[in-house]
Amino acid sequence: SAFWWIAGDCLGFRRASAISESTKNPFKLSSELRYGMDQIISYEEQVRVFTSKGFALWDIVQSCERKGSLDQDIKNEIPNPIRDFCEGQPTLQRIVIANGTTGCKYFSRHFRDWWLSGTLRPAENEQSVKAFKGFAKRTNNFEGSAIEVVCALAVSPAAAKFGYAEKRDFWEKYCYCPGLENFKAFQDSKMSNSNTSV
Repeated sequence: SAFWWIAGDCLGFRRASAISESTKNPFKLSSELRYGMDQIISYEEQVRVFTSKGFALWDIVQSCERKGSLDQDIKNEIPNPIRDFCEGQPTLQRIVIANGTTGCKYFSRHFRDWWLSGTLRPAENEQSVKAFKGFAKRTNNFEGSAIEVVCALAVSPAAAKFGYAEKRDFWEKYCYCPGLENFKAFQDSKMSNSNTSV
């Protein structure tokens, strides 16, 4: 998956060397990475950087039955309590679904009531509008919805329609740039509130 490569490019680190241990050849995406070998950090540090910028990461599916590794083969899935988590985060403004239309299908199936409550709205990009259009009529075209849901380009190598740079640029535009801006505004607001209460 290109998830951590993209996160690194957007948040200022490099995931790993991008050289195959078995063949010693560079990965196809290596020429498109923004940061050099001197910016490689451990996985634990990658997670720390990611969460310290206001991002959280959670699989939609908590458990399931699946033959093989393809998401389309998932059966009898049980979702994670994402709605409960999000409702406990009053400043949350965006949910980004990493597995493209497959992930959106599971999210819509398991969080249908949440969509129908009028809290959620699709992001203003073609993938998101298309993935969630079925809820538009039943929610007054998402009027007044507080949380944007992005159907992101899948980061899986199986999603070969888009190259690494296209996936990264999409994620940067719809996830990382707005997420960093929202987090900065939240931090500034906290700082302003703490200064006025002194």
